[in-house]
Amino acid sequence: MPLITEASFGIGGSYGRGALRAEGETVEYYSVASAGYGWQLGAQQYAHALFFMSSKALDDFRNSDGWTVGGDIDYAFQGEGESIRLDTTTLNAPVIAVVFGQAGLKFGVSLEGAKYTRILP
Repeated sequence: MPLITEASFGIGGSYGRGALRAEGETVEYYSVASAGYGWQLGAQQYAHALFFMSSKALDDFRNSDGWTVGGDIDYAFQGEGESIRLDTTTLNAPVIAVVFGQAGLKFGVSLEGAKYTRILP
């Protein structure tokens, strides 16, 4: 997901779109939407990538209903940011999630749910 936009004031939400690439080719497009609750305030934009470390992990993702539940601690300030996230996608399978390129002003600790949805052509 090359660009996800997130805003929060106690309750937060985010949305972004991206491509699923396998073996150097784009095979599907997805959107991700999330909602969270916790001690969080602000707005940010960031990029998010999932690396599937096995073909089974990729197949499980592609054949799942797309829901994930987790928590995070994050901040973004003056073009810098950090995020620690743990969710059911990365906890139960060999999947590595990387968040990078944070921009905006946001800090928080929250529990959240997200839905990855395949975008049909």
